[in-house]
Amino acid sequence: MDTEAAIRAVRGALKLYGFEETSGIDLVKYRENYVFRLTRATGDSYAVRLHRAGYRTDAQIRTELAYLQALGEQGVSVPEMVPTLDGNLMCLVRADDGTNLQLDVQRWIDAAHPLGDVAEALTGESALEPETFRLLGALTAELHDRTSAIGRLPGFDRGAWDAGGLVGDAALWGNPLAVEGLASEDAVLLETAMARLKRDLEALDASADRYGVIHADLTPENVLVQDGRMIVIDFDDFGEGWHLFDLATILFFYQPHPRYEAYRQALIDGYGSVRALPERFLDPWDAMLLARGLTYLGWAGERKGDAEAAFIAGQVVPVVLGLAAQYTSAGASRAGTGS
Repeated sequence: MDTEAAIRAVRGALKLYGFEETSGIDLVKYRENYVFRLTRATGDSYAVRLHRAGYRTDAQIRTELAYLQALGEQGVSVPEMVPTLDGNLMCLVRADDGTNLQLDVQRWIDAAHPLGDVAEALTGESALEPETFRLLGALTAELHDRTSAIGRLPGFDRGAWDAGGLVGDAALWGNPLAVEGLASEDAVLLETAMARLKRDLEALDASADRYGVIHADLTPENVLVQDGRMIVIDFDDFGEGWHLFDLATILFFYQPHPRYEAYRQALIDGYGSVRALPERFLDPWDAMLLARGLTYLGWAGERKGDAEAAFIAGQVVPVVLGLAAQYTSAGASRAGTGS
């Protein structure tokens, strides 16, 4: 489906929300879903997501939107959901070929910009200060506090970022070994690291003080800044997982940055200022970094030819290979000492 066809599908839903048929619809981005900015004659703007056919079930999307609404009601800085006139957070629209597509609407966040840029993080050019990560750590802790309090809402249906979801045969973002251009010796290294990582994750504590509903994609581009306030967006991949995985995701792309250690300490300090760190909470940090990196390789492996997949193959694979080498080496050392 091309952009014009997607816009026609969106126009078919306008009356369900009470929006004028003459409202402006402009493409913002297309990745897993189409995201449009809809502007009414009043000047009010909305973010409209038209979901890719078959990518998510109705139940999965309704679970995401219900959590967004619940988090907003509890004061967490997330997008504001806009229901249909009938009160539904999601509706179905028909594409030109007769396919039913899911659609939801959020209020547009004006005068906001992404916290950071992945490319700048990797090259070390990001000018962010450690204080920014302290604030983001506090916000992440608040998010985990609220999701823990909410628990599993009725009809909960989302994937789990557990050992199987991260590095299992049916990993949520695909097989890391499928990434384009992977040399045979590098594939062997990743296979070895993945096997060790899977065993370690399967043995990891998953009690409620360290495992629960998480965002699962807290990159610098999924945090908007509006008048100094941070707003967490794009819950498309949220599910259950280790809280530490969210923190590792925040810092993954900053590993090559000269201020990485200062960022990491600030992030953890901010998190701990809101939510008490359980005993040995940070021990699996290296495992979470490697797991996060492997998911990016899996994502790219399923999207060969995509510009972002090419970026991952060229820029992220070397980072993950370094993590894998360190992880297998550390594991061998532990085995050698019997610890």
